[in-house]
Amino acid sequence: MIYTDERLARTPQQLQLLKQQGYILDAANEMIITVSLDERLLFLNQSGRHLLGVSLERDLTSEPLYVADLHSPKVYEFLREHVFPALLKDTTCWKGDIEFRDLNHQPIPVYLTVISHLDSDGKVASITGLAKDLREQNALEIQQRLAKRVFDNTIEGIFVTDASARIFQVNPAFTEITGYSPEEVLGKTPRLLRSNHHDAAFYEKLWAEVALNGSWQGEIWNRRKDGSVYLQWLSINCLKNSQDETEYYVAVFHDLSELRAREAEIEYLVNHDPLTGLGNRSQFRDRIEQGIRSGFGSHTKMAVIKIDLGEIQLINDSLGHACSDRLIKQAGDRLKELISRRDSLVRLGADEFGLVVADVRQMLDISQMAFDLKLQLQAPFILGGETLYMNPSIGISFYPDDADNVEDLLRCARTALQEAKAAGRNTFCFYNQDMSHQARDRLVLEQALREAVLGNALSLNFQPKVLLETGEVFAVEVLVRWRHPVLGFISPAVFIPIAERSGLIAELGNWVMQETCRQLEMMKCSGLKVLPVAINLSVYELERPGFAKHLMDPVKKFGLDPGLFEFEVTETGLMSREEAVIDALKQLREAGFNVALDDFGTGYSSLSYLRKLPLSTLKIDRAFVIDMTNDKVAASIVRTVIALAESLELEVIAEGVETLEQQTMLLNLGCKKAQGYLFYKPLSLEDFYQLLAESG
Repeated sequence: MIYTDERLARTPQQLQLLKQQGYILDAANEMIITVSLDERLLFLNQSGRHLLGVSLERDLTSEPLYVADLHSPKVYEFLREHVFPALLKDTTCWKGDIEFRDLNHQPIPVYLTVISHLDSDGKVASITGLAKDLREQNALEIQQRLAKRVFDNTIEGIFVTDASARIFQVNPAFTEITGYSPEEVLGKTPRLLRSNHHDAAFYEKLWAEVALNGSWQGEIWNRRKDGSVYLQWLSINCLKNSQDETEYYVAVFHDLSELRAREAEIEYLVNHDPLTGLGNRSQFRDRIEQGIRSGFGSHTKMAVIKIDLGEIQLINDSLGHACSDRLIKQAGDRLKELISRRDSLVRLGADEFGLVVADVRQMLDISQMAFDLKLQLQAPFILGGETLYMNPSIGISFYPDDADNVEDLLRCARTALQEAKAAGRNTFCFYNQDMSHQARDRLVLEQALREAVLGNALSLNFQPKVLLETGEVFAVEVLVRWRHPVLGFISPAVFIPIAERSGLIAELGNWVMQETCRQLEMMKCSGLKVLPVAINLSVYELERPGFAKHLMDPVKKFGLDPGLFEFEVTETGLMSREEAVIDALKQLREAGFNVALDDFGTGYSSLSYLRKLPLSTLKIDRAFVIDMTNDKVAASIVRTVIALAESLELEVIAEGVETLEQQTMLLNLGCKKAQGYLFYKPLSLEDFYQLLAESG
């Protein structure tokens, strides 16, 4: 690209110079462009015209083109705001990958080199750039990646040798079929695979044919690492260089054992699901039986897992069975990516999958696996232009802890799955013998919570928020607490989900709002400073008709300013009900309330999603804050959230600050506000009043 002063370009001398340059530049194989300061194309060489679809007969004077015509809006903005100003100001060279668009709006990736030129006054007179078409190179890279994936994932064993027949590359199927790891065969010759079923004449004839024709294929007996002999179909091809010299031999083989082939065919027909290619219910039972016979239980366990996608009937009714089938197929493919070859994944029917995990040494391993499976299935499915979201539920039982036979293990896993569904989906549950008792206990607890809300038996705690630099308290988060007369303190992590499932969350939220407003009014009457307050808000409350009015009523009743209140909603909660709650949050902002996004970064939301939310504050999740001093990834996430909040003109608050090192690091990263045990634990009402009194 040549970017020049248009006035200079229109002098006779400059026009003559451009004309002379044109003859030379038209012969170049790379695209070269001349652009005036008003971004109009003055010259485009023949290679550039061909690349961009600009006719050779088109006169750029009478039919002008502009920089904006050749780029997407995003790329054009990048050129206008970064590349051009930098070159004009600093006279530096810019290089990098960038995307053009031809006149048919087809993208063309190029490698662009741009150099600025100075006139006699030391000012930039022009900027010259050459654009190299990267489409062929990118296509080659895609082919190479595809070839690598085929090499790694094909069921045929492959090994590659040099011209001296020394093995230097094998694929995973080679290891699976032969039993030899790459480390055991690299640098050796294929002789270690010989079964001694063939004499020297056989191999002489084989290699003679390779030398004559460049290839050989046929049946051959070889031996695995364990000593077993099997029949394989082997294909050998030699690869030569431009001097017709052999550089490599590529050998591809697969097992031809008749018995194995027959058993595999029968097993597939009897034990596999035709839609997904996974095992079916029969195979699931067989794998559980095998696990039981193998004797897991002394030092390891076997996990039996049932997975329900959720919402499949709704998709059947609205989009049809064909769409559901494609979704189930995709779900099976996603699950396969997360399991090892020792594990057995099957489709049990409809939208339910089963998984048998052998040799489980720690419960934590299965917890992590269940979490990963859930995340995979929660990611959006794109089907025919439709974006679909699943609400997976997972139930898990263990051999021998929960049962010692197939039927009972399946029953336990099914019970755990039902428990996960009852918990609101998007979760997983383990089976244990106390599940039925827990259900009864939860019913009792739900009734007690109802009485506590109606009987004003709850209380509020206040956790101050501080300025990191001075430690000054500038706001406070309100936390609801419940102390049962018999059971003692009950964690919000226990009773909040109960309130959500039972429909009590609206009454609980109303109590918190009423009591917070009452306390603020009492502080004001007592001459104490009234600090802004943050209140956690459940997404279930946002779905309540007239919720904004219910929140505003106590504010008006006690004569308070809505700007004092900030409602915190969790990212994970919002993601599951995105469309339903965005309008609700807008109503809060329109009423004068502030909105904070809690646990930001843990819900895998996109920036386009974040842009839709009418927020005032981002809260950095405590998990990132805790880890950031010894985890580069966590530190990078914190840094990114702070920068993102600043660019969006949002306040940012770090929660869970517990050490001076975290405080210092947050300050250095530009975060000015925080809360955490380093400063204050949640305070009782009395202690908070005392804090306000002492701070004046």
